Amino acid sequence: MQSQEKSLLSDQGRTCPLRGGWISFRLVDEFGDAKPYAGLSYVLTDSEGTKYEGTLDGEAYARLTGTYSGPLILTLSTPYKGSETIYADLSRRKDYRIPVTELQVAAEKTLRRPIGSTGKTGAYRASAEKGEYHNVEVRDLVEFTKHLPPAAKLSSPVPAGCAKLARDFAGDKVPSFGVGLLPEKHYVLEVRALRAFRPLLSLAPEFSALNLYQLSLLATLSYGAFGQTPEKPDAAPKKDFEFTYPKRGTIGHVLNTCLACFEEPSSFADSKKPSFPLVEDVPYSKRLEIVPFDPELYPQNDPSSGEESETPMSVHFFNDSRQGSTDWKNTDTQAYATHDDRVILIGVRGTAEGWDAWRDVDAKQVPIEGGTGKAHQGFYEAFMALRPFIERYVLRFRTDQKILVCGHSLGGAIALLLSEWLHREITSDVILYTFGAPRAGDKDFVESATGLVHHRIVNQNDPVPSVPAGWMSTKKPIWITGLVATVSGVLTPVAGGLVFGAGLTRFGGKPYWHHGEQRYFMPLQLPGRIVSSVLWTPSCEGYEEAAMARCMKQMKNNDTPDRSQFLVQAANGADHKMLDGYIPACWASLKRWQDTQTTGGFIISTTESDRLKLEVETYRTELQKWQRDADSEFPGGTIEGRPQDRATPMQRRSSMSDLQERQTAIRQAVQHNKKELEAVEETLRKLTSLSKTKLTMADVYGDRSDLPELQQHIDRWAEHRENQESVRLAQIPPSSTVSMA
Repeated sequence: MQSQEKSLLSDQGRTCPLRGGWISFRLVDEFGDAKPYAGLSYVLTDSEGTKYEGTLDGEAYARLTGTYSGPLILTLSTPYKGSETIYADLSRRKDYRIPVTELQVAAEKTLRRPIGSTGKTGAYRASAEKGEYHNVEVRDLVEFTKHLPPAAKLSSPVPAGCAKLARDFAGDKVPSFGVGLLPEKHYVLEVRALRAFRPLLSLAPEFSALNLYQLSLLATLSYGAFGQTPEKPDAAPKKDFEFTYPKRGTIGHVLNTCLACFEEPSSFADSKKPSFPLVEDVPYSKRLEIVPFDPELYPQNDPSSGEESETPMSVHFFNDSRQGSTDWKNTDTQAYATHDDRVILIGVRGTAEGWDAWRDVDAKQVPIEGGTGKAHQGFYEAFMALRPFIERYVLRFRTDQKILVCGHSLGGAIALLLSEWLHREITSDVILYTFGAPRAGDKDFVESATGLVHHRIVNQNDPVPSVPAGWMSTKKPIWITGLVATVSGVLTPVAGGLVFGAGLTRFGGKPYWHHGEQRYFMPLQLPGRIVSSVLWTPSCEGYEEAAMARCMKQMKNNDTPDRSQFLVQAANGADHKMLDGYIPACWASLKRWQDTQTTGGFIISTTESDRLKLEVETYRTELQKWQRDADSEFPGGTIEGRPQDRATPMQRRSSMSDLQERQTAIRQAVQHNKKELEAVEETLRKLTSLSKTKLTMADVYGDRSDLPELQQHIDRWAEHRENQESVRLAQIPPSSTVSMA
């Protein structure tokens, strides 16, 4: 303890304390500038409990004389009284109303000092003013702190002993919060900027490479635990109790330990290789929020109320985990929700507990409550389990934000059903990105949801988007054995295998259809052993179906493969996984689009366009051959011209329903093949257009392309060593080999 502190507080029995001291202080930001804190109200409380209220002048300076001897407690806890929408909304909302102060708002409008900066600081100003320099945080000076980031390690904090002595001496006559200052001194208090990182996200409905990569990470985040430690508070938690999120890759760690604390996250779920999102520097109140836990302010947090107390995990995290193999009530669905002032973000987990427990084996179609058409029963039950959680979250925290939903695999199918409901019942401002998602609904459902913005991403040999197929809901063989079209696979490693025309439907119901605009990652072998990768939008479905058939081809029973066997094989494929397949492909596409936009190149080169056209034309030839075979084997698209099908007694005993079912399958296969032939023509037109279309900033960054600080954020992202690697999938053909304008 300093000698001055000892002398001021040694005589605790004095009856007539001395008065007449002085103290002065100035608040500055991390660059030594005082103007951000000019005009703030403050309170100094001396050791006798006398409060001195004042206002900082135009240079955030105050001087006080005539105080009682002893340390003083400085507080700046005046509630925010301004009209800025974001702070007004936080201060007034019904659930988890935030005690925003004038000091917090001022600190959020300052910036962090870059590491290695040589500019002037608060310490420089303190030296010039012959004052004592200290770092402080907003949480040091305000009453309620649970909504603020955890205390940081400051280089020169205000010594805690002074405030402790004042409180030991004066008891409850002085505030329980604030910093302790000594009289006869001038202080320069540098307030740490209250800033956070948040992922750069475009809220324009159009596709962007930015969202492609960002949402691949945020969809992967749904595979992690929430990470709250401890999971539940004690029955009577201490006043200073706070939840922590120490485990890397968990939802709480990414959102609350990293982003909210101005750190860039690098781990999502159980990823081993670092992946960095592009982030923007924003005021702390504009971060993706994890709500505070404060039993003093929020009755729903009080564990002594006799009811289950609400925690950040129960607000933001849904986990309907199965309790053993005999539990058929819970759905194993997992999701998270968070929000800022622009967006409510929802991530839905895909398969994580083994495909034998995946709900897509139940391909029965069920009516959609309040909607149109039918949905896959397994996916629909998972959505219905999740819906109350999302509905409650949206009603509590949505003002006018858009809703952004992402999901992978099974999570993508659930995310589609969820997004359609949100679009139908809550707001039209819903944007959906899915990765490797299977079909979730029938034709009527898909046609009724055409207004929903859905960008559907498929990675080369991922077979999951081609399910559910017909063999997943019938015990009978596919009766059109031999009526298949092949995609050549000569030029492109992805395009090999069989396309089951009848596999696109569910017998006994309307066909399962895909919703949204498909974008497809496709590697291309170019002259000179150069491999490139393009992200494009084929109008035909053959590429997805080829991936499924390729997987099936490796099995013993190609007509009706065992569902669980197929799904296990599909799940284990690298092209379906997020960490091994989708994230690297999304990163590579973003890098390629960034470079192409910067150099003024086209979306795909002329050589790439020619190669893709040749592949599509080969596919068209095979479809035409399929059509000729079908016309020959089933004249008029019926079974009437095939008396040999009823040559045996067993076949003659076939019921009318069997024949009708078979006839339906044949008709659906023929109709789909004709539709696919028409789609091929549209695909060829698109390829010509892509080779003549230059990428714009909006193509790459969406509505964030107008952000003044965008290049600064891009440069920060590009500085990471992992973002400087040259990856095969990111290769752009060199100009010496192809025409790149």
